[in-house]
Amino acid sequence: MNRKNFISIAGGTIIATVTTSYLLSDKKNLLRADIKPANDNKEALKLDEKEILFLASLAPSGHNTQPWFVQYLEPYHWIIGNDKSKWLPAVDPTQRETILSIGTFIQNLEYAATYFGYGCNWNLLAKTNQDKQVMEVKLKKKELKNAFDIAKIKNRRTVRSDFLTNVLKKEDIKYLQR
Repeated sequence: MNRKNFISIAGGTIIATVTTSYLLSDKKNLLRADIKPANDNKEALKLDEKEILFLASLAPSGHNTQPWFVQYLEPYHWIIGNDKSKWLPAVDPTQRETILSIGTFIQNLEYAATYFGYGCNWNLLAKTNQDKQVMEVKLKKKELKNAFDIAKIKNRRTVRSDFLTNVLKKEDIKYLQR
């Protein structure tokens, strides 16, 4: 067998194995069985609700854990929760970073909501960093001025590679030290 045939067979086998594994995998982890909607209404999210929640989900989080969940109560009325399964007790024993991460999600949600013309009415539910329900939010259509530019959310990145290797100039160092 020549190299070209071997690579073709090996590549096809890998693709078939990965596809089969995915199709047979347990996809239950994509749904939160422990949280049910407040009503049994099978309504789908409205288009702008989906966009607002998608943009909120782009929020940065400690160790990229995304420790939040959203419980749907009714259209434009949700509870933002603290997902205990995403806690990192070794590096965040008091869930301080978890709450900061949930705060970034909430801030992104508010930015996205204003972009789509909604004002947010907030109600703090949590008394401690370990509470499951953190914040209740109701969105109300409002005429808002100066909506946030959501391109800033979409384009935000944490880059850990391709840093500039240029040495800082002496005048820059002096400026920073002042």
